[in-house]
Amino acid sequence: MRILLGIVLGLVIGWVATTAAVLIYGEMAHVSQAEGAFAMGAIFLIGPVGGVAGTVAGGILGMRWARRARAR
Repeated sequence: MRILLGIVLGLVIGWVATTAAVLIYGEMAHVSQAEGAFAMGAIFLIGPVGGVAGTVAGGILGMRWARRARAR
């Protein structure tokens, strides 16, 4: 259960953090926000990359968390 929790939290946190970072970078770089195209690209094209990375990291951390709980 701890591994699944780590995977889900990693997915959500990775996706949100990556999307937020891209949107902040876009604002700082003065990228055109015409019709929300940049925001849609950040959320649906770049966000999943962070979600996958977060899922992998969350799975690894979840396994470590589960091992430590079993060792007690």
